[in-house]
Amino acid sequence: MNNFTKILTTIRRPFQQERRKGCRDDVVIDGLGNYVQLWVKNGESFTLATAEKEVLNGLSNLFENYAGASSTERQRILEDAAKRIDAALGHGQRNVSDSIGTRAEPSQTRQQPKVQRASSKKSAQTDMLSLFAEVESDPESSPPKQGQASERPVSTVPTEDLPLFQDTDPPSQRKSHRSISDPQEIAGSGPPDRQSESVPISDTPVSADLDSLEFLSQPLQYLKGIGPRRAEMLENELGIQTVGEFLAYYPRDYIDRSKMVEIYRVGRREDDEPETIQGKVVNHTSSPTARGKRIGKISIYDGTGVALLVNFGRRIGIMKALLPVDTEVVVSGKFARRYNEIQATDYEFELFEEENLIHTNRIVPKYPLTAKLTAKMLRAWMRTALDEYGQQIPEILPFAIRQRQRLVDRQSAINEIHFPTSEAHREAAQKRLAFEEFFLLSLGMEMKKERRISEDGIAFRVGMEKHGTSPSLLRDFLASLPYQLTGAQKRVFAEIQNDMRQETVMNRLIQGDVGSGKTVVAAMALLCAIENRYQGALMVPTEILAEQHYYNLSEMLKDLRKNAEQTGAENINVVLLKSDLPKIEREEALAAIADGTADLIVGTQALIQEGVDFHKLGLVIIDEQHRFGVMQRATLRNKAQSAVARYHDDRDRVMTEANGTQKQGAAPPPAPDVLVMTATPIPRTLALTLYGDLNVSVIDEMPPGRQTIKTYWIREKEREKLYSNVRKEIQRGRQAYIVYPLVEESEKLEELKAATEMASHLQREVFPDLRLGLLHGQMRSIEKQEVMTNFKDRGIDILVSTTVIEVGIDVPNATLMVIENAERFGLSQLHQLRGRVGRGAHQSTCYLVASPRGDDAFQRIQAMIRTNNGFRIAEADLNIRGPGEFFGTRQSGIPNFKIANIIHDATLLEAAKKEAELLIKADPALNASVHQLLKRMLQKHWRGNLEIASVG
Repeated sequence: MNNFTKILTTIRRPFQQERRKGCRDDVVIDGLGNYVQLWVKNGESFTLATAEKEVLNGLSNLFENYAGASSTERQRILEDAAKRIDAALGHGQRNVSDSIGTRAEPSQTRQQPKVQRASSKKSAQTDMLSLFAEVESDPESSPPKQGQASERPVSTVPTEDLPLFQDTDPPSQRKSHRSISDPQEIAGSGPPDRQSESVPISDTPVSADLDSLEFLSQPLQYLKGIGPRRAEMLENELGIQTVGEFLAYYPRDYIDRSKMVEIYRVGRREDDEPETIQGKVVNHTSSPTARGKRIGKISIYDGTGVALLVNFGRRIGIMKALLPVDTEVVVSGKFARRYNEIQATDYEFELFEEENLIHTNRIVPKYPLTAKLTAKMLRAWMRTALDEYGQQIPEILPFAIRQRQRLVDRQSAINEIHFPTSEAHREAAQKRLAFEEFFLLSLGMEMKKERRISEDGIAFRVGMEKHGTSPSLLRDFLASLPYQLTGAQKRVFAEIQNDMRQETVMNRLIQGDVGSGKTVVAAMALLCAIENRYQGALMVPTEILAEQHYYNLSEMLKDLRKNAEQTGAENINVVLLKSDLPKIEREEALAAIADGTADLIVGTQALIQEGVDFHKLGLVIIDEQHRFGVMQRATLRNKAQSAVARYHDDRDRVMTEANGTQKQGAAPPPAPDVLVMTATPIPRTLALTLYGDLNVSVIDEMPPGRQTIKTYWIREKEREKLYSNVRKEIQRGRQAYIVYPLVEESEKLEELKAATEMASHLQREVFPDLRLGLLHGQMRSIEKQEVMTNFKDRGIDILVSTTVIEVGIDVPNATLMVIENAERFGLSQLHQLRGRVGRGAHQSTCYLVASPRGDDAFQRIQAMIRTNNGFRIAEADLNIRGPGEFFGTRQSGIPNFKIANIIHDATLLEAAKKEAELLIKADPALNASVHQLLKRMLQKHWRGNLEIASVG
């Protein structure tokens, strides 16, 4: 057998046991990936043909990320590696799964020769040859004979004094575990990291007992070992009061202490990871240190070596009492070899009781801790809670759903998520509980959508038809536009038209990138409502955006109004309502809104304040909706419905007086249509969680002629060059923005340049010959409007501003954006600011002045440079910041998942939504007996609140 064959044979030898054990990467000390890398590297010491080297390099690349792969991915790696080795050895196309996953018949195998120790006197190459010779058996080795020990884990590092394969099972393999079925029993639909391929699905029926959830409300103080004092501490520290809340306090991570290591092997790791040993206490020693303190050492012996547990001061006596001589103990800690000893000072221990270990010799949960709560306390209390209530956990998901999605039962999932018996069981538990969170959310959304479908709405007459004596406002509006609508705008408006024609309420979300033309589509929808004798309202988050929309819409509808006057039809009256209006203007606006002379109302949160009464509101549009809270959106919608109710009451009263009859049993008034817009594109997964009850339209096409904005990262040392580029752009007749993150100096952010200070500096020191303006949020509304008008009329060359210009500002001649301290902004905010330029026919540029210190900030800058696509920006922002911070602050509308992750579990979210749709379609109110417990759980889960960051 030549050297190349010996290397391949050695590499392949552990494959069989690795597959048999579920691809857990524990048959080789330090992992199979390191093992393969070692033998490939060792092969470099031999003279090999080019083709042989390519085979070894291919295997090295294949196993490079084996440790981080899922069990499914590891299975594929093993199969691929086996095929490559077979081809290289000329074995032909034998059954790969047999070769790495099953035992060969005894007649097909050779007797494995005994492993001999390598001689320390041989040269390095001779040592390598002898080690290869020792493992010369067929890779499909026969199983151990009766009474013979099974195969030991393989050491990654061949040594002179240790055999390559051991003769006895390690303690971790002797310990009994719950049986794991064949991987073929299950093939889940979730992503690989949630795959539970080796864990069987039980046919546990859904509980019919509605009281089976009551134990979850049991106060925690009655749990054994807790009592009133500790229960109060858990409430103060974690906000946990009941058994149900405690069981749902899932681990944030795990430590794998399931792999026992012989003492003579520990202390050699370079990664400082903890190791687990099992042995007997054989001695206690204590001696003074040079500084007069005492050091104690507890000797643990396991038949292969001695490890010393080191303690200091008072802990010496405590540990001596806890671990007397002859005590069997399991220790997990960071071992080091120093002073010719194997020592551990940072460790956890448990007395060896094979069935009850919770801190060592297993996969150990790591819970979020506080100063008063230790890991051992939480593990012990959780074990007690599961011992008492773990078998009472009822099933709520129908078996058909669990079978389709390959989900384990709920009882197993709760038990295994806290104390997993294997990595496969932990993955299965995590998949089940993540699916359940998504499913309960999706159910709530689907039920809410179902209720709205049954809710009476306004059946608008929309399209190009005439209204009264006037030609269609919509037709005239389209004719007045100086450009054609994009295909995406036409498609989205057709979807809106179809919704508005229905007798049910429209609830639709419009997504579009910066400058994609959402405002025009909104104006078209508002005109449809106005032409049907209803009012339209547009609510925006800031006063400057309200003013911008007011002036833009007034300008858009200017020609329409002239045409309307010429035909004798009603004018379109656009009204602005904001908090700082002068008293007389505010009273006039409120009167117009109440008596119906205001057709289109644009405003901020002032629209939902006391004293604002709509006459007949038919369409509500909420722009940049993520900046509003749930209650604010709901209030506007409720105001609209109340206004329609009053309108119908007045109409019915007039009809009653005219006819002399009383209308009986009148149906509730129709609710207004709702259109939600956002210029911050939302990734699909986040949209499913936030707006699962809304229909979504996407304007995914930009108007023709828009220039791609070039984006550059500018370092502080390049500032002079930056200012030179700004001056050149102004000399070409263009205008520029310079944006700062603050209005005034802050103690926490002293190094940031406030806009007010920098505007003065730039005017005096940098651009004394140019016209600079200043805009910030603390200015009065009239002052802000004067500045913006002056800038739009080219009376200002450079506008120094805070983020008040983030949305709604449209100045086509502005072609240059400078964002100072760009690392301080969120990615979506950076994209919005960049979108203030590039609105004309001239090439636009964005400069990001940044000194990113963290990885997240660097990723944001790189994402801005790479793409102008808002949807890709949104995906990157979601990945960098996570869903809770996606909009810049943690808003209450985003569900706080305990275990599900909308980024990594996207496939699971899609599956949960589909299952929820099917279930609600079959049983809209969850009235079937098999769904009663699920319905009860849904009510507990949301506590009656199914608004979830939507419109109301």
